[in-house]
Amino acid sequence: MEEIRMLTQLMKPEIEELLLKKEWKEVKAILASWPAPDIADLFLKLKETEKFLMFRLLPKSLQSEVFSEFDAETQQLILQRMTNEQIKTIISELDPDDRTGLFEELPGKMVQKLLTFLTPADRKESLKLLGFPENSVGRLMTPDYIAIKPEWTVGKTLQFIRKHGKDAETINMIYIVDNHGHLIDDIPLRKLIIAKPKTIVETLLDHRFVAILANADQEEAVKIMNHYHLIALPVVDNENILLGIITIDDIMDVLQEEQTEDMTKFLGISPESVGTDFITRLKEVPLRKIYQSRVLWLLALLFMDMITGGIIKGFEETISKYVILVTFLPVLVDTAGNAGSQSATLVIRALALGTVEIKDWFYLLFRELAIALALGITMGLGISIMGLVRGSIEICKVVVIAMVVNVLVGCIVGVLLPFIFAKFKKDPATASTPLITTLADIFGTGIYLSIAYLMLGKI
Repeated sequence: MEEIRMLTQLMKPEIEELLLKKEWKEVKAILASWPAPDIADLFLKLKETEKFLMFRLLPKSLQSEVFSEFDAETQQLILQRMTNEQIKTIISELDPDDRTGLFEELPGKMVQKLLTFLTPADRKESLKLLGFPENSVGRLMTPDYIAIKPEWTVGKTLQFIRKHGKDAETINMIYIVDNHGHLIDDIPLRKLIIAKPKTIVETLLDHRFVAILANADQEEAVKIMNHYHLIALPVVDNENILLGIITIDDIMDVLQEEQTEDMTKFLGISPESVGTDFITRLKEVPLRKIYQSRVLWLLALLFMDMITGGIIKGFEETISKYVILVTFLPVLVDTAGNAGSQSATLVIRALALGTVEIKDWFYLLFRELAIALALGITMGLGISIMGLVRGSIEICKVVVIAMVVNVLVGCIVGVLLPFIFAKFKKDPATASTPLITTLADIFGTGIYLSIAYLMLGKI
């Protein structure tokens, strides 16, 4: 597989040149042997008018596989230009989880139209998957798995796998259910292959398996599969009836999307208006949408920053008397903001991985106070040199004390904000770096000038 990937990378410039020359037959011959993900990557470089033509050049056996790799916008573009018969062929061959992902991104009217192209069984399956809450495990699962009975022999089981395995999402893990569909256990195919044919499956079971409820959030599935190093995770209902499975490729897609969403929120960008995949196709997203994703946070932070200006104006008399104070203000507030962002990043990541829960807030706050105090003293000693050089011993005392207090406050804000957002069922990543920095500006300016007023006011 690695050799194929290297070959495709080497041939991409040649393919792009053939596309410019519109040598479609040569392109078709080359792409017939390419992996679907690499073909999908190539589509990102094409113009809209070329994408459909290129798609039609692909062998029919490869079209549905490549289609499932496209982003939602490219999928809609392809569907709009296809005949009803072509659409029926594509969506019928899509895996159930990929088909559900497609339907989630399409307008309601188009989904209704596409559902009519499916067989009754596929339509029922799609409606069942779409009936689960958005971002739930039920939307992600596939019903294509291998389930066997505990009383079967290994020989009978292997015959069943040979007959039905080609339609399964994966056969690396086999699931054991009773006559009512309840999940009893799972067993790796490797264990069945090395067992004797007359061995009863039940004797091979250890009854130690991990499953997840269909209504659970997709992020929970990511945590479970990562914790137990699973390649597939069974999905059950409240009565432990096996409904489907989630495979590692689906989890990787969710993980990438969640990480992108967290990153955008942490940087003060709202991905809702564009979608989390806009970062990977930045050249294609309209400027208007990128503007919408960034302007709301910037406006909110702008009005918050006006508070800082009001604080400075309130200490106008002190500043006019000790102008040197202004030269230390950027260093103080920036250091506090940086310290707070560090604290927030650690907490947000720990909450995302599940190693920290909301109930741990007090313990983490207590630990952070100790760390913040040590950091504050260190930063205070560092800025004391600048205080002595630029000002006097009195100015130095003000700056050092303000630095220690500001770092403490910045770290406390950085620790508490993610927990506050999580408490109110909001994404902790919303406690973004710009928000923490702005709060550090407000608190830091007020603390610094208040300390200066108290300590220098009598001089």
